[in-house]
Amino acid sequence: MQNWAPVPLSPAPRGGSSVTLPARVNAARYSMWAAAPLALFTFLASSPSATNVSVRVILIALALISPLVLVWVGLRITADAGPAPGATGREALRAGWDWTDMAAFLPLAAGAVLVTASVLVGLTQALDRSLQVSARTAVESFAGQAASYAAALAALVVLVVMRRGLRIRDLGWCLPRALGRLGWLPWLAVGVVGAGVALEIADWLGSFATQVLPNSPNTQCTAVRDEYGGYVAVAIPLVCLIAPLSEETIFRGFLYGWLRRRLPVIPAVLVSSALFSAAHLVVVLALPLFAVGVILALLYEYSHSLIPGAIVHGLFNLVGILAILGATAVC
Repeated sequence: MQNWAPVPLSPAPRGGSSVTLPARVNAARYSMWAAAPLALFTFLASSPSATNVSVRVILIALALISPLVLVWVGLRITADAGPAPGATGREALRAGWDWTDMAAFLPLAAGAVLVTASVLVGLTQALDRSLQVSARTAVESFAGQAASYAAALAALVVLVVMRRGLRIRDLGWCLPRALGRLGWLPWLAVGVVGAGVALEIADWLGSFATQVLPNSPNTQCTAVRDEYGGYVAVAIPLVCLIAPLSEETIFRGFLYGWLRRRLPVIPAVLVSSALFSAAHLVVVLALPLFAVGVILALLYEYSHSLIPGAIVHGLFNLVGILAILGATAVC
């Protein structure tokens, strides 16, 4: 069993403000400051479209708080932004990001959304004018959602790579630990089997949730059908590749990795799974997605890699998107 005990950081030098920071750290600081007004605008621009009053209030509150968080986190960056001396691999991960990175992630990603969406969606709209309306909707939905994932990953690059000096492998993108003579290869089979288990559990819990909450619609299903219609080939790369890779990096590598340094396995799994489920904003899917989150977090915990979970996530989404966009599907 791996040892997740924290590795102490080297002490910050006195007079941190007068220390010359590495170029990557300065770049991270300036990225946060540049994202501050963008985050304000992004949350404010999103609030009028919110149909729920409480959601609108939350978006306005985030708009006001986000710039302050990004400016404050940028100001407190010091020359100890990298891993502890001699720390490598999992030690570097344990000596890596702290709660300030967690606090800055959402505002930083929101600010980055404005930039990535302007580029990707604008370029898409300029190129797809000859397509039919339904095809344009599918292509532009793909571009908009891909822009959101790109913004979230850009935020992680700023916080983990530029600010902390860590590597992508420290977020979990490395080969799984060896299982016997076949090395890491058995984890591929575990991923396929895990996908089947996740589908069965989610199907049962989904049926249960529908019975308990008969008046709660599956808004995710209707939204996907409205966005992609019959264009399965457009939806699959996003849902089965971009989304799993991005969400595993964010929820397991970044979020669970931070929680696990502070909590035992079970509480860390439960908290990360609850946040993963809540992030999808669909009440009737909360329970099945929570169960899937538990499976994905446990796979990361015991494989030491995001690869098995990404396989489960991708296959799970593949079955889901084919069911939603099928000719006989009913939301």
